[in-house]
Amino acid sequence: MRWLKRFAVLIIIVLVVFGAYAYFQISDYYPSTDDAYVHAHVVNIAPRVSGRIVAIYVHDNQIVQKGQPLVKIDPRAYEYKLQQAEAELAQAERQRAAIAANIAAAQAQLQANQINYGNAARNAERAKALAAQRYLSAQAADNAQTKASEFAAQMAANRASLAGASAQSALNQAKIEAAEAAVRMAKLDLSDTVIYAPITGVVSKVDKIHVGDVASVNQDLFPLIGNGAYWIEANYKETDLKRIHPGLAADIQIDMYPNHAFKGRVVSMSGGAGNAFSLLPPENATGNWVKVTQRVPVRIEVLNPDPKLPLRIGTSATVTVDTGNVPDWVRFLRPIF
Repeated sequence: MRWLKRFAVLIIIVLVVFGAYAYFQISDYYPSTDDAYVHAHVVNIAPRVSGRIVAIYVHDNQIVQKGQPLVKIDPRAYEYKLQQAEAELAQAERQRAAIAANIAAAQAQLQANQINYGNAARNAERAKALAAQRYLSAQAADNAQTKASEFAAQMAANRASLAGASAQSALNQAKIEAAEAAVRMAKLDLSDTVIYAPITGVVSKVDKIHVGDVASVNQDLFPLIGNGAYWIEANYKETDLKRIHPGLAADIQIDMYPNHAFKGRVVSMSGGAGNAFSLLPPENATGNWVKVTQRVPVRIEVLNPDPKLPLRIGTSATVTVDTGNVPDWVRFLRPIF
């Protein structure tokens, strides 16, 4: 009987040793962590214009669709700004028409004076020749030359007037472009008085705001949690990362739904441990330094979210990564452990 007891003890020892070895092998091929949390895209709804809130179209924890109106800010001030901008644009366009008419008149006057100057110059030449032959008095020749000079001076004045009108036209064009930009900006501000959902998801903490509140530009009103994609941020020990890389499959167990298996895929791994990005990074250059295993965030995409089992950001999860090339005996024993 003694040998039987010793044999039984030996069997137990062998099973314990094998069980410990199998456990560590499974942990090595299937690294797992329960330091994992659900994440999703979160958009902080904030107005691009300031003003008094006159309508809130959603309530707390409501599912909204992309493009659905959420909040309306009093638009009257922005309607008045648009009217003012449009009036300034209309005035600038009227000035453009007046300047164009002045340019046309200056060009016509210049052309007329060019013709008159040509005739006067020819008359002055003929008068000069006649005066030299004493067929015409010197005074008459001087008068003809003076008339030609008058038309030349008028042409110079016409050119100066035309240059001034052209400069006014350029300034007016710049004024029109500025007025058009002001109209576009006023229309944009007016359209921004209604805030629309940028993504499909669930609004939260809407009860923080009320009709009558004054909202400021870029003031966070409430968050919109997108439901188009979810991922898990799993904080793995640095010693578990040797086999983990993007593209590996993962099993996800959400604490909210313990009886439902979610599938995942490793997307990326952080470039540093979690505490490296904290507000006060640890100072290890001290005499009482103690080595502590750090954790590195690993992003794992949830491949099969179920609308019947809505996920909540910040809730806990357990993630197990299948590192691949697993021995058959390890894969066989995994369900046992």
